[in-house]
Amino acid sequence: MSVAGSLPHWTIWAIVVAILAAAAVVFWPLVGVSVLAASVAVVLFPLQRRLSRHMNPIFAATILTIVVGAGIVGATAVTIAVLVQNIGYIADIARTILSAVAAPVTGPMAGLPFDLTAILAGIQSEIGALTGFLTSLIGELPLVSLELITFFLVLYLTLEQGERAGTRLVDALPNEVRRTAERLWQMAVDVMYSIFVVHFATAFLSFLVALPFFYILGYGHVLFFSVLSGIFQLVPFLGQTVILLVLGGYALAIGDLRGLLLIIFIGYPFVAAIPDWIMRPILMGAKARIHPVVMFIGFFGGITLLGVVGLLLGPLLLSLAVGAYGIVVEELELRRDAQLPTGAGPSPLEAAEGDEVGTAS
Repeated sequence: MSVAGSLPHWTIWAIVVAILAAAAVVFWPLVGVSVLAASVAVVLFPLQRRLSRHMNPIFAATILTIVVGAGIVGATAVTIAVLVQNIGYIADIARTILSAVAAPVTGPMAGLPFDLTAILAGIQSEIGALTGFLTSLIGELPLVSLELITFFLVLYLTLEQGERAGTRLVDALPNEVRRTAERLWQMAVDVMYSIFVVHFATAFLSFLVALPFFYILGYGHVLFFSVLSGIFQLVPFLGQTVILLVLGGYALAIGDLRGLLLIIFIGYPFVAAIPDWIMRPILMGAKARIHPVVMFIGFFGGITLLGVVGLLLGPLLLSLAVGAYGIVVEELELRRDAQLPTGAGPSPLEAAEGDEVGTAS
């Protein structure tokens, strides 16, 4: 009886990659929500470990999944309801601002070849498209339900077994690869921490700070503006500044000097500047050392190319690319230093500098 020989190393990898590729193709519509759920679970690993000390890991994962699910569903439902109910108010603000700007006599754009009616019609069309998109989510309820179910299942499974599976994989790696893998993993965790914990925490705090400000401002629709402030806070460095600029233009259009001063001296510092320049750095601390420009490019590029999932994958992939470059440079430097003989002479640059000093003396 012949003994079957073991498969070559490259064949095993080819089979694994082919199976993963086939699974990705078949389940492609659910890949984005699965990546999002796994990323949330990674951020929740510390809580999972803490709860698992006092109860069964299955119960701990179940509790965290229920809490996160209830929070996401509740926040999404409230946000959509507030936006749909107040979407017409945006058109009124835009109409008021454009009417004042293009006033026949006093407007700063008077006499310029701008068709106010066409501009207003375009804004109304965009607002109608946004309203249609929000209401169309109801028609896509089956797909949305499937994505929600997948999200919660992947979240639970990753919380229960993901950390253990990841540790087992890292331990199985060769020593020369393990250090690089651990550094990339820590970098990915830092990015996900900054996205989910820092940005969503500052968004919630911005929402709380915006409530009293918009109440004092006196334009009504307090919950609407506060929700928008929380959502826009997820966009670094622009955020609520866009909302305050629009409201500042609205205050000028209606001649509200009090409102304009409130927006400039109270609204911008407390609703926009403090969350971006103080709260965000404090919450990020030394854990997520990510250059803000990389995060900025990742957010906008990711959202543009990948949609909502790009909010996570954009900064994550860019940060890993920058980190991979740093790791490669460090490895090359280590190999170069290891090849230098002990007591080697000065480098060519140091020798040239020494010659210049000797000549000058």
